[in-house]
Amino acid sequence: MESRLKRLRKSLLPSISPRIAVLFLLWTLPLLCYVGMGLVAVYQTGWLKWIVATLPLFWISAWLVGKCWPRPRLNRVAAGKPLKAADFWTPTDTDAIAVVEQFRTEVDDVNSHTLADFNRFVSDARILAERLASHYHAGVGDNLLHPLTLVEILSVIHMAVEDLESWVLENVPGGDMATMGQLTQVPTFATHFDTAQKIVYVASAILNPTKLLAYPLWRKSGQVVVQLQNELVRSFYQRYLRQLGYYLIEMYSGRLRAGSKVYRSKFGAMASGIHVGGGDADAFLKLEDAETTIAVMGQVKAGKSSLINALTHDPLAATSVMPKTREVGRYQFSLPESTNQLTLLDTPGYSEADTSAAQAGEIRTAVVAADIVLLVLAANAPARQADVKMVQQFSEYYKTNKQLRPPKVIAVLTHIDLLRPVQEWDPPYDWRTPHRLKEESMAAAVEYTRELLGDSVDGYACVYTGNTHPADTSVVDEVIPQLVTHLDEAHAAAVLKAFYNQLGQKRLAQLSRQLVGLLKSVL
Repeated sequence: MESRLKRLRKSLLPSISPRIAVLFLLWTLPLLCYVGMGLVAVYQTGWLKWIVATLPLFWISAWLVGKCWPRPRLNRVAAGKPLKAADFWTPTDTDAIAVVEQFRTEVDDVNSHTLADFNRFVSDARILAERLASHYHAGVGDNLLHPLTLVEILSVIHMAVEDLESWVLENVPGGDMATMGQLTQVPTFATHFDTAQKIVYVASAILNPTKLLAYPLWRKSGQVVVQLQNELVRSFYQRYLRQLGYYLIEMYSGRLRAGSKVYRSKFGAMASGIHVGGGDADAFLKLEDAETTIAVMGQVKAGKSSLINALTHDPLAATSVMPKTREVGRYQFSLPESTNQLTLLDTPGYSEADTSAAQAGEIRTAVVAADIVLLVLAANAPARQADVKMVQQFSEYYKTNKQLRPPKVIAVLTHIDLLRPVQEWDPPYDWRTPHRLKEESMAAAVEYTRELLGDSVDGYACVYTGNTHPADTSVVDEVIPQLVTHLDEAHAAAVLKAFYNQLGQKRLAQLSRQLVGLLKSVL
């Protein structure tokens, strides 16, 4: 019991606002004084007149603080920790957080009297689902449930209720003993409790009639207890909306198609900003083909092969040709001082004027399979239209496949030795804070690329990949830190793709099992 109370304080008290804490303290402090001194000691020592003078003073203070310190709205009371995007969420999923948080600020107030109305839970759930449906499927209109499967809808209900059940069992004393009949009596109990308080106060005034003068102040300050009770109720309801919003996002993203059990096992340990129980912490690592893949793409003679050789330290590191392609080579690559295996995809080079449909298809297949894209650009060549076109093409692909997480794009500028002044070569160069002419030329090349590609690029690196200066370490110094920075997000994207691949492969087998099961039931 004691440990449960500790968990209750830990989970609820941080959500209480400073205003309600001060008001509650001002109201309870005189009562603590009463308990400490004892009624007998009060009468014997003659301190009664001081106590009588002190109580109204504290109650007046509580009343004044309540008036001068405005009561916050529901959107600022007990909202709890805001929803946070999971590592595997797509940009569309992340944008949906704003829809959930906006609804949490607009929802009607809730208190101990309205909490027992279960129609309120259903009504708010439907409104939130409609808003998220408009976010994911513009034009759905009133046909809210049409794009969804029965399994997806049941999974949302199951997991949201399951999480709230765990929270109640862990944090609410007596939550496993209170019956539904008792819960519906909460408003009546609150009314009876208030009446009992009045009776006790009036009865105590018989011994001390001067307390009747302070009765209005006592009633005003006594509302602090009701406010505290309502704030805890709001905390519970806001948590309900948060859990529900999270799983509605997962439903509209399509990750609940295989049911709650599969979802828990694959994504339970990777969920962020929400307590998700019931999943194996290492289950997502068991996904087949969940390796992190890096696609190296760029124009002809931009330096892709040289970059791969510099990363792998082995020009013969190719392991196979990528499935569904004829020209995309696969290379195994390990980060320095790490056992994390990565796969590099060497794509065909493209050009400004001559890129065949077959080559474009090869590149598109590699980019779709990639979790990180190294876009190799010759720093001394200003022709970038082919690069802009290629980046726009795979950006459009992910706009139409919102269930997938787009790969992070790192622009790698090669041939930096050919930038002005051409005759100078005195590395290392710090192009991010340029002080020398070569550094300024590198910074200008990066800025030119940034103007053309904009937000499509997540990071930049300037490297030398030639053979004239074999001791150069710019590839390790520039590219490796960028890969490490985006590696976690890349692995999350890999897990997401592997999940959908498995889902597609198993769907036909599952349909066959269902038909066989139905046939057996009929027979």
